[in-house]
Amino acid sequence: MRPHSFSLLARAVMTVGLLGAMLAPLASADGIPLGTPLGTAAPYAVIAQTLVSNPTTFGDTVITGNLGVSPSGSCTGFIPAACGAAAAGTITGVVNINNGASAGALADAGTAKGALLATVIPAPTDLTGGVLGVGLDATLPPGIYTFSTTAQLNGILTLAGGSNLAPVWIFEIGTSLTTGTGSSVVVTGAGAGAAGVYWVEGTTATLGTNTEFEGNIFAGTTIAFDPGAQDTCGRAFSDTAVTFAGDNPAAAGGQPNIVSDTCGQSASGFNGGGPVGGATPEPGTLGLALAGFFSIFIFPVLRRH
Repeated sequence: MRPHSFSLLARAVMTVGLLGAMLAPLASADGIPLGTPLGTAAPYAVIAQTLVSNPTTFGDTVITGNLGVSPSGSCTGFIPAACGAAAAGTITGVVNINNGASAGALADAGTAKGALLATVIPAPTDLTGGVLGVGLDATLPPGIYTFSTTAQLNGILTLAGGSNLAPVWIFEIGTSLTTGTGSSVVVTGAGAGAAGVYWVEGTTATLGTNTEFEGNIFAGTTIAFDPGAQDTCGRAFSDTAVTFAGDNPAAAGGQPNIVSDTCGQSASGFNGGGPVGGATPEPGTLGLALAGFFSIFIFPVLRRH
């Protein structure tokens, strides 16, 4: 190969790099482009700044994932020594109380919350005045949904992803979220296992008795789990406290509080500002595009030189 060919090859590599950069957004999932903005907060199921509490009687709460409290707070009512030792609740992951790890996780949770609020494509749908799980607000496709003040969930809210392989829902609530007794959130569709569900409240989130919830909660003040309330697919991140009411699983209708970050929905990432509901090429699309670019534009030039 003559020296000029090396110059052409260098240009080709640079061009391919630029092409890859242009195509990269298209290679993201069908929803907010996938990423991991949760950072060190990703393995945490519960984070609070001042308190995580659980009853010592009938507080059979199960937290699947890490727990963090920072910068100056406490954890009570769970079996790990840092949270009370001889108590009813259990935590399967690592417990970090007022240390560097918990401080870093709290900061990264705050960054993720900011990224969620910065996501504006497509234009959010204002549901102020409606009730989730009722009427037209009982089934929602992927998107961004806002409430200027409070939001309520009664009955069953179906998040219908359809053929979308990685759907994302973001709920931005000006003040508080409250769910009714026995309410539930259900994710359906081809991408249910890779969905992202995010709830951002300006103040509180209260999950009513026996609520079956899904999604990552970011609350400006407290998150309260009433008796038997469960977030079986998500996280509870609060700027102040996360409290559990517990329940008596042996009683009729009794069940423990649960927070679990191990399912597909809770693991889905996002990049703030990215589009929700864009077209999704197959995973090999970028490679095929680059191969076609080489075969049509680059290789013929190199052969001539």
